[in-house]
Amino acid sequence: MARLLSASRAASIVGVPRGVIQKHIQNGELTSFEGKIKLSQLVALYPDSEIEKNDMAEKIEEFIASALKRARYAKFQKLITPDTATLASRVASLIKELAEAKKALYHQQQLFSQLQDYLAEESVSNKQNAEVYQSLRDWLNTTSNNLATNIPQIDPLLQKDDLLRIMAAQVHIMPSGLEYFIEGKSSILEAGLTTGSALNYGCSNGNCGKCKAKLVSGKIEKIKQHEYVFSQAEKSQNYFLMCSNTAVTDIEIEAEIAGSEDDIPQQSLSTKVKKIDAITKYVSVLTLKTQRTNRLRFFAGQQVKLTLGNNLVQTLPIASCPCDESFIQFHIENNSSPFSRYINTELKTNDAVKVDGPSGHFILDKDSTRPIIFIAVDTGFAPIKSLIENALSLEAAEYIHFYWINTQAEKPYLHNVCRAWNDALDNFKYTAINVAHLCHNAPPPQDVFSACLSSLIKDHADLASVDIYSAIPKPLIEFANTFFMAQGLDTEQVHFN
Repeated sequence: MARLLSASRAASIVGVPRGVIQKHIQNGELTSFEGKIKLSQLVALYPDSEIEKNDMAEKIEEFIASALKRARYAKFQKLITPDTATLASRVASLIKELAEAKKALYHQQQLFSQLQDYLAEESVSNKQNAEVYQSLRDWLNTTSNNLATNIPQIDPLLQKDDLLRIMAAQVHIMPSGLEYFIEGKSSILEAGLTTGSALNYGCSNGNCGKCKAKLVSGKIEKIKQHEYVFSQAEKSQNYFLMCSNTAVTDIEIEAEIAGSEDDIPQQSLSTKVKKIDAITKYVSVLTLKTQRTNRLRFFAGQQVKLTLGNNLVQTLPIASCPCDESFIQFHIENNSSPFSRYINTELKTNDAVKVDGPSGHFILDKDSTRPIIFIAVDTGFAPIKSLIENALSLEAAEYIHFYWINTQAEKPYLHNVCRAWNDALDNFKYTAINVAHLCHNAPPPQDVFSACLSSLIKDHADLASVDIYSAIPKPLIEFANTFFMAQGLDTEQVHFN
């Protein structure tokens, strides 16, 4: 019986981003059967991913860490193990599957044996076609022997898959195709939001019913009570609240996910200042905390309107990922504006800040698996940071290269964050371009900016095969767009904030 794997599961056990597996499917290198692929085909593409049997015990801990990582903290994430009852349920599910596989194997063995006997009898009794039957019998035996001596080395990957299924349940959401894993006893909603996915929800506390979903297959467990009341019809159709349940085994559910920025409702939230960090003399980082039951829904790359103090208002891009739960980050340019002065001289921890939004169309193309180039000038890093973290958490691209053009100082203000990504992630590269000596803390002129863009051509021979997201000063957008079009990109591949 062929073992079928989801794209996320396949990516986990061979250690590549999910986008790489999707690209193999698009290129015809892997065949998709209702969204799943054969393990044997995966082995053929990744023969070096197998683990020697005598190394298996030593590799288990390393495998768990890599398989269950949250992408942007790849080298630092610790495994949250499920409880004993959940482990027992998952093992029982695998035992049942093993029994069914053995039953199917026995059936196939009996069928093969009876077919051999039939051909042997016919080759003796049916003189007219004896040679045909004998030829079929010889072919069957030869083919059987060849298959027995050329079995793909799938055991190590089967062990990986079984281990992952015990340690973490996978959620598959229809009709969007979103897939993610659940560690420990996190709720289905919480685990989904942690990936940066735009799942539909409201209070996240079991009251509003907006995170309602339908269980198609698998086993779930209620982890907290809720006040929302299902109708009898909803109960009979296996509806449940994602905020109040976790997955015991791999599950398939039907749930609403925002497909575009138009699907995200406008919100007005009261937040409190978590902290204000003066990173450099040019930039401060403002972190706000929302109420646990009233978090901000937004797409990475979008912006919101902040109202603080004596009705000081400014629209700013969000610098954090939707996966950052109840924390929202903003990068504030330290200038002479009343808004900036108030943040740096009067705003204090726990002060109230009103947030309205979100707005903006500078978001990831969820249907593209092309490599991504991000470009930012100075605090243009804010929306780019949000997009990068979201792309990494969703494994939305097989490769990411970020260029940060800095006009303010020797190093960009969060240089170490980008260096950490560069060091920790195999599919991420960071290039800092310092033009402060040419710009004197002003937007780079076209000749300087053109020289910066020319480095992209040196690094990427085929720019036409990538997606580009640029957060740059408005006077440079038209120039940059003309530059990219000249490299063979089309309008669907180039995005500006």
